Amino acid sequence: MAQYKVIAGTFHVKGFQPDGDSIRFQANNPENWDFFQWTSESDKAAKKKQLRVESIDAMETHYEGYHQPRTFALAALESLLEKLGITSVTYSLSLTQIVDANDGKPGFIASASTDRFGRPVSYLFPKSAKLTDGAVMDSDTLPIEESLNFDLAREGLVYPTFYTTTDRVFAEKIRAVVARARKTKRGIWSIDRTSDFTLYDIRTLEEDILLLPKLFRRLVNFFDGYAEFGKLGEYMAKQRDNLVLWDGTKKRSLADLMKISGRRIQMKTPVEDILFAPK
Repeated sequence: MAQYKVIAGTFHVKGFQPDGDSIRFQANNPENWDFFQWTSESDKAAKKKQLRVESIDAMETHYEGYHQPRTFALAALESLLEKLGITSVTYSLSLTQIVDANDGKPGFIASASTDRFGRPVSYLFPKSAKLTDGAVMDSDTLPIEESLNFDLAREGLVYPTFYTTTDRVFAEKIRAVVARARKTKRGIWSIDRTSDFTLYDIRTLEEDILLLPKLFRRLVNFFDGYAEFGKLGEYMAKQRDNLVLWDGTKKRSLADLMKISGRRIQMKTPVEDILFAPK
């Protein structure tokens, strides 16, 4: 059972490029970072650390020059900022960076590890959460229902995205609220097209349809690197995502879950049933 370090600190967005599932965090007590195994001293020394928000994936506001439909992509970010008490947000003209904000708001994170980029993989909590700075908790004691990860999933503002390293107890709870949001067509689930869509061009991805962000990123890279649409299946198969489905079935890549008929793409496996291998 994973052990989660609870860290009190402040959340920061001014001068950075956050989205609905990434934000910077500064610990009140830097010694709390000693809990983690760091890939580099520079990552450990950074005061305002980039977090990777666990179990959820918000639509891309900026990815290698591309974005998903901005109304929904920004909704997740703005909801996250509101829940953290960050106000007076001013975006750059390109909507990719926050140039001014009333940030530095207090709250907590709970994290068990860092990823290969040195980002603490975290559940985020508002300052009102009944947590103690420096405490170590597990999935039996950490109140995941109070986390912003859980809240954003419940409101249908983000996609669930689990990894083989994600705590299954927490994943099960998030799967439950996602199922309810999907059933009631709340938020993105009213117009999500991940299971069945027709892909005409890059504009389709940026303006017209809502997709699992991980699939969006794969498709954007395909458009940038290939000249023939007929190569999509081959490209997807090369990704070697090393997936594990919720029932334990192993799949090599998303290609194994997709049916491609011309420009129509179908993926019938619900996104919450897919566990990705960390990269």
